[in-house]
Amino acid sequence: MQNASEPWYVSEGQRGEQLLEQGRVEPARSVFENMLTRLGSSPSYTRAVVLGRLARCWQIAQRVDLAERYLREALGVTTALPPSNGVKALRGTLRSDLGDVLRAAGQYRDARAAYEMALTTARELNDMRGQAVELGRLGALAAAEGDAQEAATCFESARRLFEQAGDTGHLARCLDALANLLSDAVRELPELAHHVPAIVATLGRLGVAPSYGRAVILGQLGRCWWMATRLDLAVPCLHEALGVVALLRSSDDVAALGRFLQADLGDMLRAAGRDDDARAAYDAAPPHDPVVSSAITVYDDVTIDHVFEPDLLVEGPRLRRVVSPPDAPVPDDARPVILPSVRVWADEDGAVVFKMPITEPRVERDPGCTVLRRSTREVRVAEQTAVVWRVMRAMDGSSTVADIIAGFPAEQRAAAARVLAALAGAGVVDATGRPLGRFVHLLTKKGVLPAGGLEGEAILQLATDGNYRAYPGAPCVPVGTDVPERLRTFHALTRSRRSSREYGGAVARADLDAMLYTACGVTGRMAAAGREVQLRAYPSSGALYAVEIYPVVFRIDGLEPAVYHYRAPENVLELVRPALDPAGIVRAALPMERDMVAGAAALVCLTGCFPRHERKYGEGGYRMLVAEAGHISQNLVLAATALGLRARPFGGVFDDLLNQDLGLGGDEQFLLAVLVGSGGGA
Repeated sequence: MQNASEPWYVSEGQRGEQLLEQGRVEPARSVFENMLTRLGSSPSYTRAVVLGRLARCWQIAQRVDLAERYLREALGVTTALPPSNGVKALRGTLRSDLGDVLRAAGQYRDARAAYEMALTTARELNDMRGQAVELGRLGALAAAEGDAQEAATCFESARRLFEQAGDTGHLARCLDALANLLSDAVRELPELAHHVPAIVATLGRLGVAPSYGRAVILGQLGRCWWMATRLDLAVPCLHEALGVVALLRSSDDVAALGRFLQADLGDMLRAAGRDDDARAAYDAAPPHDPVVSSAITVYDDVTIDHVFEPDLLVEGPRLRRVVSPPDAPVPDDARPVILPSVRVWADEDGAVVFKMPITEPRVERDPGCTVLRRSTREVRVAEQTAVVWRVMRAMDGSSTVADIIAGFPAEQRAAAARVLAALAGAGVVDATGRPLGRFVHLLTKKGVLPAGGLEGEAILQLATDGNYRAYPGAPCVPVGTDVPERLRTFHALTRSRRSSREYGGAVARADLDAMLYTACGVTGRMAAAGREVQLRAYPSSGALYAVEIYPVVFRIDGLEPAVYHYRAPENVLELVRPALDPAGIVRAALPMERDMVAGAAALVCLTGCFPRHERKYGEGGYRMLVAEAGHISQNLVLAATALGLRARPFGGVFDDLLNQDLGLGGDEQFLLAVLVGSGGGA
């Protein structure tokens, strides 16, 4: 018997394998046939291996009859060998290969028998990866037979084993097959079917280490199987997700996710008629604080959603919490007003209810996902309701607290003061005197108000429907297309400007300087009452120039990555935040925009300085402030285009995160940005 470690056997075997990998089947077969001759006819481990390799050659050549013959001969050789784990493992591999050959020949029953024997061998050897491989093959066989349920069961079992074995290569193929089956199972639910591939692919990207994101996706996969009426697969996914949660460090978010998953598990079991198991699942949920009511109760309804790149949003827990906002007395000279977006009504018990709009998301980064936490506040006043309604009527934004309280009978003044303090502390009433523009800015940040809800084809249809304002029947006067010489340069510039999503490579420092100076620099001076106003390259209401310019440098030759401030009167860059980590700024972008932002050379952020504008324009100045940002962005985009760079206006960020990165406070806030970069490869 030849030893498998003999030099000639190893070198020839490697040569034959390399020829097979190159697709050179005939030379490979010749190598293996020569090896077989040299090994002789006596039963040996090496002879069985070479017979298996010859079978693979014939299988690739689509001669399944010869492939089957060689595999059965190899199996016969193994039965004559002394039993050992190595021989058992080889026998399992040969049976698995035989199953592939029989499946290709359409002999499904015999193929199943071969795979099942290989699976039994893998279990005897405690070979986790081998078991997963055979389950995957049984799944593929079931899919070929049209048995989607059996295929899904096999693939899901294989998925768990591949993850435990850490075999990412086979896991990826298993997940692809699983995604196809699950998409077919929920075909009648188009929205779910659209997201299934992303859900399954995300599970593969997250890896097998316990993480918050992995628990979320496993729970979502379980819900998908539930909607596909596969409770047998849904329940194990929920158990797996809860197992991950149990390994995570304790926190409020982890506890909320555990309750959410336990509730889903209970719902699934109850729907299946397993009431006792459902009750146990509900009872196992981590406890949460009870919701209580009092004379004035403030509730925060919290939604926790999870964003996985590039664009998968998974809904998470919904919580109601009782909070205790500060109830310090409102200063007598304050001029309180109910926020414009607050809804007020009386419930069935006669209590006055104040409902505030949803807040801007609090964004946090967890392994593999972004957590969006948003809250909606509700204030319920169950006593002194007549006082509440009268306080509301008196708050007009011009009357002071002292005036409002003085308008009540003496016996009601203390109650009116308490109501005012509670409403102000809860945020329903604003007593800061800040202008309306700041409320508008707050309410129009990303994630505060619901988006339009269009996706994919619907967005494309809207963009291409041509449904613009027209006046049918009105006389039409043609507009000439001749461009005079003095306008041709600008005309060419406007025709070459395009908003790009592809950026790469660095930008020269001279180009950044030229762009800023041309688009935003001082262009002249104007005398006014013995003083001088420095005029800039863009219009600004009242020449206030209340928009500040912060170039965030990622890749500019000769400039360190940092946050800078462009001070136009002196034409200088002020270093605001040195040693910038560009990845931090990228994380402030919406997840679906991060690849684009990461490729840019710079992000020029435009911020509004509210007090400067409000001192002149008060309540009505906000729209002029944002218009100024629009003027600057257009200048920057055209200047970049003239320099051969790519640029686009950009607002897809979480405002709070970017404001923190820029070092801004409440009086200065992000409005808009311009992405700038080259078109070269990253």
